[in-house]
Parts: sequence; C-alpha cells; structure tokens
Amino acid sequence: MKELQKDKDRFLEECFQHVVELEEIALKGVSLSTQVHLDFLIDKMKEKGETEKVKKLEIMKNKMEENPRVKSALSYMSGKTAAMDRLRGNTAE
Repeated sequence: MKELQKDKDRFLEECFQHVVELEEIALKGVSLSTQVHLDFLIDKMKEKGETEKVKKLEIMKNKMEENPRVKSALSYMSGKTAAMDRLRGNTAE
C-alpha cells in the first residue's frame, strides 16, 4: 500500500512538472480540457498540502480564465449543463 501511495505521489509530481513546463513553453492555446485538468491537479495538490504548487496552478488557471475564448467556452458549457439539467428535471429553481 505504501508503494502505491509513493507511486501516486511521484506521478502527481511528474504531472505538475509537465504542466508547469508546458505553461512556460507552449500552453498559450485555449483548451477547456486543460481547465478541467488544472482543477483536478489543484484538488490533488491541496490534498497533499502542496500550497506553493496550488498557488502556481491557480495563477495559471486564472490567466486562462481571463482569456475571452476561455470565458466563451466556459459560458457555453455552463449553458449546456443548465439545459441538460432542465431536460432531466434537475432545476434548482
């Protein structure tokens, strides 16, 4: 069990390093999936208590959210989600 946790921590660290590297060299494009992955990685880093890494990831996420194309994509997706909820009868009204 300890070995599995060690592997999980190592993979999480590798993932963080790759995201940081991509942000530095190429992550200039807009991708909603990147936003989702950042959310996931932020949650996992919070679970580990990695506050500095969480801050760095949140800064990256905020930069993405300031981009008008990302805002449009997020707005579009939230509208789609709301429409699906209405169709299913899951309204919060």
